[in-house]
Amino acid sequence: MHDFRVDTRDPQEYIAILGKRRFEKLKRQIVYVWGNEDYYRQCFLKAGVTSPEDIRSLDDFRRLPAFLDKTSHRASQEESLRRYNHPFGLHLTAPLEKVVHIAATSGTTGQPTFYAFTRKDQEITNIILGRLFAAAGIQPGDTTFHAFGLSLWLAGITYVQALEAYGARPIAVGAEGGIPKILRYIEFTRPKALFATPSLLTQIIERAPYEIGKSAGDLGIGILVCTGEPGVGIKAFRDRVTEAFGAQVYDVTGGAWHNGTISCGGAEYHGMHHLGEDYVFRYDLVDPETKLPIDITDGAVGEAIHTALEYEAAPAFRSATGDILRIHVGECPHCGHFGTRMAIIGRADDLLNVKGAKVYPAAVQEVVAGFQPEVSGQIRIRLNGPPPRVDPPLKVVVEAGEGLAPHRWAEIARQIEQRIRDILAIRPQITMVPFGSLPRTGGKTKLIEIV
Repeated sequence: MHDFRVDTRDPQEYIAILGKRRFEKLKRQIVYVWGNEDYYRQCFLKAGVTSPEDIRSLDDFRRLPAFLDKTSHRASQEESLRRYNHPFGLHLTAPLEKVVHIAATSGTTGQPTFYAFTRKDQEITNIILGRLFAAAGIQPGDTTFHAFGLSLWLAGITYVQALEAYGARPIAVGAEGGIPKILRYIEFTRPKALFATPSLLTQIIERAPYEIGKSAGDLGIGILVCTGEPGVGIKAFRDRVTEAFGAQVYDVTGGAWHNGTISCGGAEYHGMHHLGEDYVFRYDLVDPETKLPIDITDGAVGEAIHTALEYEAAPAFRSATGDILRIHVGECPHCGHFGTRMAIIGRADDLLNVKGAKVYPAAVQEVVAGFQPEVSGQIRIRLNGPPPRVDPPLKVVVEAGEGLAPHRWAEIARQIEQRIRDILAIRPQITMVPFGSLPRTGGKTKLIEIV
């Protein structure tokens, strides 16, 4: 899976050895980012650290507060634009002239979040994503089809360049090309692998018969690589996609700050294997409320703090991702690989508190998906104000399946409400809507709508 090798099958010993190796790299990275006087040194000083030598162990490092999050990242960008006429942040730790590649988030709040790469950063990213491609069964010389958004998104141009460096042959149409063009180009190029969000895969399944007169299974794709939103971790989605395409589907993360993870297939979902243990500390878990460190043990759940161990440009260093992860340490029940795996079970800023019961939107989506094909799997949670507080009932709009007769909607809605009460211990109000009425997108689908 990756180049990190430890001669042990004991989970706690594995984590301890990994921690020692990480801290050796961290000591150098701490000195490196300390040299950034505009941002990171100020974070250290605010945390009571007066010298890099004050951080004497991995535990010392893990007790530091978060130095970067979505809000401070954007504020840092705004200030660097004002001071230095570039938007890459006061936390840019490499000279601007050494930045050779830029990626960004989708900027749904109106301001994109930029990720800067030096040549070294890009080369390491290519190495880690190369491990991901190999784990998915993609080989140098294979044709791949890229339907992630290409508009600076991390899974866009960054992945295309990594595929080329790996020796694959990406057809980079991108989600912006639209479903009709994507389907025509897949017909023409006959790729072995398709890179797309779960939402876009669903659109291909639904629209291929009408656009090109063929089913998704007639396209000859054998590998599906997904990221960007929940889906692959949901059994009903995996079953539908693997049956429709006749392909193996993989859940992945990667591209940002030397992160790379991938699921390994199988009937059950066992999380995503870490492929960049030697370059990144992706699952430095803290309690989402107290922000105190959580022991890294099998089954641990917490908010992820992300630190890249060798990154040169604006690095993740004590970066609060907002991802709520469940960590597994040990042997994978499906493929037998020994190491760490993670499952993203929610977002800290999406946590809903329904009369004291805490639930993540992805958990609601998973319950609803279990009712396919009576439902399409598309949902929206409609709130009167921003989370977390929700006055019950939790209002959920559920799209009916393509073949579900309207006279059965009320029956299915009642069944979904009961299942959510049984599993999640919250009271929902389900509203059924016709098939195709909830907007589809090739990018990330937002499950929460503020109305």
